[in-house]
Formats: sequence, structure tokens, C-alpha cells
Amino acid sequence: MEGVIDAHARDLLTRRPGFDWAVTEFVRVVDARLPPKVFLRHCPELETGVVTPAGVPVALQLLGSDPEALAANAEQARDLGARAIDLNFGCPAKLVNRHDGGASLLRDPRRVQAAVAAVHNAVGDSIPVTAKVRLGFSDRRLALACAQAAADGGATQLVVHARTRDEGYRPPAHWEWIGRIRRHIQIPVVANGDIWSLEDYWKARTLSGCRDVMLGRGALADPLLAPRIRHWLSTGERLPDTQWQERAAILAEYAALQRSTLPERIVTSLVKQWLNHMRYRNDEAERRFQAVKRINDLEGLLEGLLAGLGHAPQKPGLTPPGAPAGTLCHV
Repeated sequence: MEGVIDAHARDLLTRRPGFDWAVTEFVRVVDARLPPKVFLRHCPELETGVVTPAGVPVALQLLGSDPEALAANAEQARDLGARAIDLNFGCPAKLVNRHDGGASLLRDPRRVQAAVAAVHNAVGDSIPVTAKVRLGFSDRRLALACAQAAADGGATQLVVHARTRDEGYRPPAHWEWIGRIRRHIQIPVVANGDIWSLEDYWKARTLSGCRDVMLGRGALADPLLAPRIRHWLSTGERLPDTQWQERAAILAEYAALQRSTLPERIVTSLVKQWLNHMRYRNDEAERRFQAVKRINDLEGLLEGLLAGLGHAPQKPGLTPPGAPAGTLCHV
């Protein structure tokens, strides 16, 4: 997810009704109070009411292990206008874990509680503090203890990815374990992990007992999954799967937004990253990826994505927001 889910991607993904809120990429906290420009780079929405252009609220995520540094940076974020602070205890990346961040803290529930409590005490009740965890580091023995630690530290909501750190993203997701956590703690729990379709969404809710789910990789794989779930919840009608023309339109719009501020070689890389997520569950996206993966210029890449469509696809997100409140969030 890192490197793809930036403000432009949040804009595109939230243009159609589907997501209730979004979360930034993590701001890495080590041992110092970061300057405002770092927060604004990760969350430019701080300058526009901390919502996407469609009005979807955005929470700012911190990743670190030093309670004092996390507290100082939470205060900095609040002073810049952040409306919610999310703490990342779920990142499984080896580099992050080697530097004592993300899921590495799940080996000791006391450290989870200390980090959450420090941030909660720093911002008080002025803004909510939430957290994201996994089911543990190497195993699930501390899953309930880590969840309870986050709640005891002052978290108002807990997102749980239904695998341990060592399980990474390998199927299956253990949604039933999220249910155990939900029954164990007194704050709202949000289910996350392997939600790629309407069927996955309903199974995750059923097995976990959670009202809310979080979409991560699934939202990149199918950018219209959240609107399709929202529509199904509102009407009972199942919309058709997202066609390649709609996917290509979103990638083309993403490129147009990115190239306004970034060199084209970087934009080319970012579009390929998103396409790489799309191909996981879509044969046409896989075919297009294989056809363009060695193309290094942006115009050539876009030509490959749009080839055979007959005309330039319309920009996505023309449906105005305003559907009834649903049960989705996004990171």
C-alpha cells in the first residue's frame, strides 16, 4: 500500500459513495518532533478541512515505538488540524519491524498500551485515537492481550488484520479470530484482511460479527468495490463487476493528477504499482500488466492501458456523494 495510497488515490477512491473515512500512509516517527511539512506531505488534506474533495474524513496515521516521540508528533498533527490519530501496529514489513515499528510491538502488549496511552494523554479528548493491529507477531497467543492493551491505553476503535505478522498476506484470513477480539474488548472493532468481493465482505462480517470492515489492497485491486458494497447494502441489488474501461479511466486520471507535481518517470512507476494490485483478481488487468510492464515512458504506458477501448474513457467518480451511511472505511 505504501507509495500508492496518497491524497490523489484517496480522492479517486472516495469520489463515489462507499467509504466512510480514509487513513493516510503512515508517518514514521523515530525520536524527534517532525516538522509540519512532513505531515502536509503525507496528508495535504490538513489544508482543506482534513477531508477528501468528496468530503470523506481522513485520519492521520503514525508509526513508531517511542511513546514520548509519538506523543509529541500527535500534538504536532493535532495542532496542524488533524481530526483523528491512527497508530500503526500492523505493518508486517521486515525493514519496519527491524527498526522496532509496526507489528514488532505486538510481541509485548505493555508496549502497545504505553504507545497508545502516551498519544491519548497528549491529545486528550480533543481528537480520537485509534489503532490497527494484527493477530500477533509469530503466533496468536497475545492477540487478546494486545487488543485489550490498545483499549486500555485509550484507543476508541481497533482495526484488526486477520493474520499474524509472520503470516503476512498469505491466505486464509482468520476472521473468526477478530470475532474473539470483538467479544473480549469494549471498543468498536473493524475487520480487515482479504476482502476482495461482496462475498468476502459478507463472510468477514459474518465470521467476525463486526459491523464495519476496512478495505486496503482490495480497494486498489477493484477501485469500485466499496461503492458496489454500499449499493448492495442500500438496495439489495448486485452491480456488475468493474470493467476494464472503468479501471483504465481511474489509472489514467491517477496519472493526470500525479504528473501535475511529479516527474513522469515516477508517475509511470506509481501507475504500474496500482496496476500490479489490480491484476491480482482481474484477467484483463493481468494481460495489460504483462503488456506494459517494461514500458518506461508514461505516454506509452497510458497507450497500452487504453488500447482497444475505442475512445478515451470518462473520468471516474461522476456520481455525487450522499448515499446513506454504510459500514466501510479505508486505509
